[in-house]
Amino acid sequence: MSRLNDLLQRGITLDDLRELAQWLMSRVVLHWKRIALFTLLGAGLGLGGLVLKPAQFKATMMIAVEEGESSGWQNLLAQFGLDVGGLNPGGIFEGESLVKLFSTRYMVERTLMDRAYLGGDSVLLVNYLYPYTKWGQEAEFSDVVFPESRAEFTPLHDSLMLEIKNYVAGEVLDVYKPDKKLSLINVSVVHQDKHFAKAFTESIVTNTLQFFLESITEKARGNLNVLRAQRDSAKAEMTRALIANANAYDNVVNPLFQSGQIDQYESFVNLQVANALYVEISKNLTLAEIGLRKQTPLIQVVERPNFPLEKSGYDWWQWMLLGGLAGGALGLYQAIFRKS
Repeated sequence: MSRLNDLLQRGITLDDLRELAQWLMSRVVLHWKRIALFTLLGAGLGLGGLVLKPAQFKATMMIAVEEGESSGWQNLLAQFGLDVGGLNPGGIFEGESLVKLFSTRYMVERTLMDRAYLGGDSVLLVNYLYPYTKWGQEAEFSDVVFPESRAEFTPLHDSLMLEIKNYVAGEVLDVYKPDKKLSLINVSVVHQDKHFAKAFTESIVTNTLQFFLESITEKARGNLNVLRAQRDSAKAEMTRALIANANAYDNVVNPLFQSGQIDQYESFVNLQVANALYVEISKNLTLAEIGLRKQTPLIQVVERPNFPLEKSGYDWWQWMLLGGLAGGALGLYQAIFRKS
C-alpha cells in the first residue's frame, strides 16, 4: 500500500506501471482464495435477486385514435335543428385526457372484474392478480376471494380493491404517447405472468375505448333515439289516417252530395299532414344517423400483444453475473488494500 502511494506521489513512468502491474498480480495470487470466495458469495446473492425481482414480461398494444372536429356537416345538421357536436363534444377527451382515462379507478377496477382464461381456467383478473400484491401475501388476508358481482363486495373487498388499483397503476400499467405530435397511444402491462399481461392489456383497452365511444356519442345517440321514437309515432298516425281516409271513401253513398264528403276531405287532409310529418322526420333521422357515424371517431389497433412478449428484467444467469462481478470487485479491493 505504501509503495502504491509513493508511485502516485512522485509520478508514474512506464517502468512504474510494469512494476505496479506485477505488484497487483502478486496481491491477486496471494489472496485468490479471498477473491474467489467473494465472487461465489456475490453470485449466490445475485441469484437471490431473481427471487426478489423475477423477470417480467411486457405486453404492449398500440392504438390510433382519430382527433379533430368537422364543421361542414355540423352546419348542415344545425339547419335541421340537430346538434350532435363534433368528434369530441365539449373537449372532454382532448390532449392527455384519454391517456389518463386508462389508469382511472373506474377503468382499472372495471377491467379487474373481467374474466380471462389463465392457467387453464376462467378466473376473475382481480382474483388472479391479488396474490401478487402486498396485501395478498399477508397471512391475514391471503384467503380473500372477490365475488363476481360488485354489489356483493364487503368494505374489506372495497379497501383491498383500491390497494390493487394503486398497485396496477403504479407497477403494472403504463399508458403513454410515444410521440406527442401523433395520435398514437401505447398501453403496456408488465407482469411476471405473460398470459396475464396479455389478457389485462386487451381487456383494459376494450373497456376504455368502449367507455370513450359511449361518452362522446351519448348526445348524438340520444337525439337518434328520440327521432326514431317520433318516426314510429308518425308512422302509426299515418297508418290511422290512411285507414280513416279509406273508410270515409267507403261511407260516401252519393258523391253528388258535398255534405257527405266532409269526412272524406277531412281524412284526406289528415293523411297528407301525417305523410308530410313522417317524411320530414325520416329525413332528420337519416341526417342524425350520418351525424352519429361522423361523430364516432375512428379507432385503429396498430399493434397487438402477441407471443413471444418482450422481456423486462434480468434472467437468472444475468443476476449471477452481476452478483459475481460485484463480489469479485469487493474481493479484489480487499486483496489490494488489506494490510498483510
